[in-house]
Amino acid sequence: MCGEVKNTDDTTYTTNGKTVLIESEFTQPANANGSISTGIDNRAVSATTKRPLSIRRQRQLMPRPGQGQVRLTLGAVGLSPLGVQAVGTVDAVGKEAVGFAAGDRVALRVPGTRAAFPQIASERDLIGIPKDVSFDHAAGLLPAGLIARTIVKQLHAIGRGNRVRIFADHSGADRFVAAWVRHLGATVLTDQDEALASDVIVTREDFITARRWRAGHGLAQLAAADVFQLIREGAFAGLDVAIHPLTEATRLQDDIEQRRTAGPIVLMPGDVTLAA
Repeated sequence: MCGEVKNTDDTTYTTNGKTVLIESEFTQPANANGSISTGIDNRAVSATTKRPLSIRRQRQLMPRPGQGQVRLTLGAVGLSPLGVQAVGTVDAVGKEAVGFAAGDRVALRVPGTRAAFPQIASERDLIGIPKDVSFDHAAGLLPAGLIARTIVKQLHAIGRGNRVRIFADHSGADRFVAAWVRHLGATVLTDQDEALASDVIVTREDFITARRWRAGHGLAQLAAADVFQLIREGAFAGLDVAIHPLTEATRLQDDIEQRRTAGPIVLMPGDVTLAA
C-alpha cells in the first residue's frame, strides 16, 4: 500500500497502477488516536485519481513512529458488533520499540465502532500474526475467536464429553463458541435437545463478561495464539466471513449497527491479496 498524507489527513491506495485518494474533511493530523478514517463517520468522502508520487516522496510524507511506536501499512479491517479489528504490516519502528520489526504482520483493536486504520500504534497494543494466517482470517476471526476462548477456557473448562448449552448472543460470538466446543469433542445441545441434561451452560452473562475481559499484552498474545491454532485446524471453517472492498465501509458498517448482519465482515484495500 502506498500512503500519502495531505494536510496530514489524506491517505492513498494504489490499484491497477493508479493512486486512489480517499479524502476526509479532517483538519487535524489524522484522528486523535493516530488513525486515518476510511471514509466514514458521516464525513464527505471522494475518490479521485492522482498521479502516483515517487516512493521517496511517499515516505517523506508518512508520519514517523515515536518512542515505543511502530508505523503500519494496511492489510485489512474487520467489522463486527464486537468492534473494529485492523491488521497490517509493520513498516517502520521507533526508538525502544523492540517487540516488532519491519515486515512483521500484526493485528490491533481500533477504538470505537467506525472503520479506521492507524498508521502509528504503540507496540504494546499489537498482536503478532503468524505467516500462515491470512489477513482476512486475522481480521475476521480473531475478535470473536478471543471471546470464544475466554468462555471455553477461562470462564468454563470445557472438554471432550461435555454437553454444552449455548445461549444466543447478538454479536454472533455464540457461533464461535459452538465451533470451538465441537472442535474439542464436546456436544452442543440445540433446541431439539431440550430433554437432554447439560453439564455446562454458556449464558448471556458469560458473553458480557468475556467482552469486558482485557488481558495484558503477553497474555493477549498467548490467547491469540490459541485462536490462530484453531484457524489452522479448520475449527471455524464453517463460519461465513464476508469479504468486501474497503470502499463499501459505510454501507456495511450501517448494516452491522442496524443489526441487519452480525458479521464478521472484512474490508480489503484493492492492492492487498487474501494470501497469507
